[in-house]
Amino acid sequence: MNSVVTEPESNSASSEKTPIYYFDASSSRFDYAFEDLKRAFARPKLIWSLIRTGFFTRYHGTVLGGLWVTATTGITISGLAVLYGQIFGANLTEYFPYVAVGIVVWGLISTIINDGASVFLAAAGTFNQSPIPKSLFVVRAIGIAALGFCYKLIVIAAVVLAVGLRPSLGDVALASFGLLLVFWTGFWFALGLGTIGTRFRDIGQLTSAGLTFAFFVTPVFWQASRLGEYQFIVNYNPLAHFLNVVRGPLLGLDGVMTSVIWASGFSALATIFGVVTFGYFARRLCYWS
Repeated sequence: MNSVVTEPESNSASSEKTPIYYFDASSSRFDYAFEDLKRAFARPKLIWSLIRTGFFTRYHGTVLGGLWVTATTGITISGLAVLYGQIFGANLTEYFPYVAVGIVVWGLISTIINDGASVFLAAAGTFNQSPIPKSLFVVRAIGIAALGFCYKLIVIAAVVLAVGLRPSLGDVALASFGLLLVFWTGFWFALGLGTIGTRFRDIGQLTSAGLTFAFFVTPVFWQASRLGEYQFIVNYNPLAHFLNVVRGPLLGLDGVMTSVIWASGFSALATIFGVVTFGYFARRLCYWS
């Protein structure tokens, strides 16, 4: 079932081992993709090494290191909460955590989508020269986004404690389930989108422009009820539901179970999209990149 097998070849002139690559053209496209995924998840140490290097390299030589993510997020949230709290006439005790969770979760979603669109293009130089699984780079992108999210959670925890919110264990469990839905959906969506983005280079630009528009029609820092008769825009916005499955339980918002149903349905579609797209075109990534 293996499409690509790596075996060592002994060299009489030296003790080094040279890899030889065999390609089984008789195996199906989906067998090749499944083998790629299996090999990627079979290397947890390599996964962690790639995630750690990819994240902390950005802050190499700085005093705060990864805490710059926390500081930047805290400043952004504070500015938005105070400014728009005054514009909307909102109670800061309620509005501050609303903005905090919204900005952090939106940042996670947008990072996964943006990075996913170009994940294979960015890693082409590596997997075209070594037998490393291609899907490993999607795992790496999700892992880097998750690590950044962990640093931003410090801001959410500080805000929640500061305003005196005490969500129950059940609410935290439901929010954690929503977060798992975001990561699961993000992985498969990035896998499919990255595959298409390797063939059609405009996908990355379209994705970036689309997310900019989506930010303004998704209730990240404003409430859906303010749209009045146009609230249906939020009701049919999958990003709004993914936002609500994490934020809703923590803050006691309405419509959480509706959002869980919507997010679960979209997650199933994203999974099918990723499996079919990567399964059918994984072999061609080397030629397209």
